[in-house]
Amino acid sequence: MTADLISGRLGGDTFLAQVLGRAHARYPATYADAFAYLLTWPDLNQLLATHRLDSPRMRLSAGGTIDVAAYTQRQTYRRMPDWNRPVPHLVHEQLRNGATLVLDAIDEMHPPINEAAAGLEAWLGTHVQVNAYASWTAQEGFGVHWDDHDVIVLQVSGRKRWRIYGMTRVAPLYADMEFDHEAPTDPIDEFTMEPGDILHVPRGCWHAAAASEGEPSLHLTCGLNTTTGADFLAWVTDQMREHIEVRSDVPRDPDDQAAWTSTLAELVGRRLRDPGVVADYQRFLNEVAPARQAFSLPVAVTGELTMSSRIQLASQRCQVYKEETEIVLAAQGRRWRMAPKAAPAIGRLAEGRPIIVSELHAAVPDISERALLVLLRRLLDEGALIWVGEEGVAA
Repeated sequence: MTADLISGRLGGDTFLAQVLGRAHARYPATYADAFAYLLTWPDLNQLLATHRLDSPRMRLSAGGTIDVAAYTQRQTYRRMPDWNRPVPHLVHEQLRNGATLVLDAIDEMHPPINEAAAGLEAWLGTHVQVNAYASWTAQEGFGVHWDDHDVIVLQVSGRKRWRIYGMTRVAPLYADMEFDHEAPTDPIDEFTMEPGDILHVPRGCWHAAAASEGEPSLHLTCGLNTTTGADFLAWVTDQMREHIEVRSDVPRDPDDQAAWTSTLAELVGRRLRDPGVVADYQRFLNEVAPARQAFSLPVAVTGELTMSSRIQLASQRCQVYKEETEIVLAAQGRRWRMAPKAAPAIGRLAEGRPIIVSELHAAVPDISERALLVLLRRLLDEGALIWVGEEGVAA
């Protein structure tokens, strides 16, 4: 899986603990075509031709966003919203003149990238959006800038020259108290990304990128949803609603206010001193994370799951644990409770890879085929499971 390849190249847990969000780092390719299957030029051409990619989902940039009137034509329909349809030869002209083509959230449209993003989310414990960038000239599409989220860049094909300028404000936010719009002038690092290379750029790190002159460059930027201390504290305080002091109105009598705030400080402080509080928060994020969009037609309607059906859990960020006399599957803000004898099957599903029902049954020989199919059907009907296909049947 692509996510396993990326996490292995970056250093796994060491990357999460010591590099992510702290410093930029480039990881040279072990082989050039490592990410070639994620997005080919024919794939990109097909996506552009067959999807409604209105601005800003699909846009052209050359030091700033180019007016859509320069490369689109307004289309009107009787039963659908109007949209600005890209005109191929006009798009080509803009790209020849130095524009960069940007396609946001390509993971929602292209299965190989969607699968890679789902795997990254399971590893990183956060939402991932993947954008595609295609450029042909040495002109920078965006100039020197910084992002309000960490990114992992995958160089798919061609080469891209990067300049890294460092940070002028550590850990900036989208809605920050102050902004630094003055870009540094001297880079602290310069390099060329080769096919198969990986780059991590933390949020707030100024950078600029451009293709080598006349050489097509295609790269994917995996944007990581920022989960900050402010988000954590909001969750902690939300957990405090069990206490009457938190549910009560703010005291109006000045004589009561000091004692009340002192009580709140003790309640919150006690929770923050719990050594497992951060792990609880991370588990909560995984439990409530929405699943990536996936449909299971026709089986979800006909109900014809068989022992040859290939299935997988809808969310790779699910959590499985034992609670008293039950096994609990927690995902997408819901919980499914099952008998302990189902634990081996749920554990196999929680590995995040498609599996054939017959193979799953081998893990739970004490459960009959019929009972297993009934359980899986329930999970399918309630959105916890997706049907991928049938063994031996071409997709």
